[in-house]
Amino acid sequence: MTRAIGLVDPLLLLGADQQHIVTRAQLHGLGVPSGTIAHRLRPGGPWQQVLPRVICLQTGRLTSHQRLRAALAYATPKGRADGPAGDVLLTGTAVLADAGLPSAGHPADLTSVDVLIPGPRRVSDRGFVRIHRAAGAMPGGYERDDGLRSTTVARALADLAPRESGRRRFRALCAEAVQRRHCELGELLDQLMARPDALDLTGLAGVVEELAAGVRSVVEGEARDAVRGSGLPEPLWNPVLLLDGRFLAVPDAYWPQACVALEIDSRAWHLRPADHERSLTRANRLTVAGLPVVRTTPLQLRRDPAPVLRELAVLLAGGPHGPQARITWRRAR
Repeated sequence: MTRAIGLVDPLLLLGADQQHIVTRAQLHGLGVPSGTIAHRLRPGGPWQQVLPRVICLQTGRLTSHQRLRAALAYATPKGRADGPAGDVLLTGTAVLADAGLPSAGHPADLTSVDVLIPGPRRVSDRGFVRIHRAAGAMPGGYERDDGLRSTTVARALADLAPRESGRRRFRALCAEAVQRRHCELGELLDQLMARPDALDLTGLAGVVEELAAGVRSVVEGEARDAVRGSGLPEPLWNPVLLLDGRFLAVPDAYWPQACVALEIDSRAWHLRPADHERSLTRANRLTVAGLPVVRTTPLQLRRDPAPVLRELAVLLAGGPHGPQARITWRRAR
């Protein structure tokens, strides 16, 4: 008992440095006997078992940071809670939520933590931890503001692909990552196309095709499905339009052969007054330049896209409109 009391200060220091998340191996390394660990983990005791080999030196609900640290400690070999750099990395929703992607949710609300480990390691899903295995060498990671190590956003999306590639949320996450400049389109496409283990290859191929076409939101993807189903020609999605070589606008969709634009007023991108003003300014600039603009909403497209498609068909048949010869464009990046 005297020996355990003498270890109070090292334990406090270790707990403060690691947010009170430690492993049994670390405790044994400090000389804490197994009996003392068991006693403190008893029902009503001052410690709690979080995951196999992982202990929290306090009771109560874990913070989001403690959950992340515990997941990394569980997946790290030799029972360390602060594994060697690059040995295990946060990936999946933990990375995407930290990046602020709306569809990933708030970091504090995550129900699971995704961790990437080297392929041969014998670790499986347990509790709130979802294990992902690197097919080859572990990718390079980076250190987050909270001191934990993560994959890139592009790699985090690719690691989610085998579990979520056919879901609407995955489609939204990919679009948000590119739209908000958290990764380059080429980097994301390379990562996604390197995942032959995706459970829904058709869904994954659809996501890749949409991104390559310039689609940058779920709403735009749904509009693209409606346009393709109607037999209308495929437009450019999110192209940069130039009038006499100067920037004009980036419409959601544009048919260069007829000089017709489509704008989708989505509340998801217009939560702030400034966002809505930018959308109106963009549409007004197109109208002033002489381009007809068809405006719609996500709800209209989902309930009954026929009126919008008919309006587009009439304008496309009657084109070209406006100063077509003065307009050039660049594809979305």
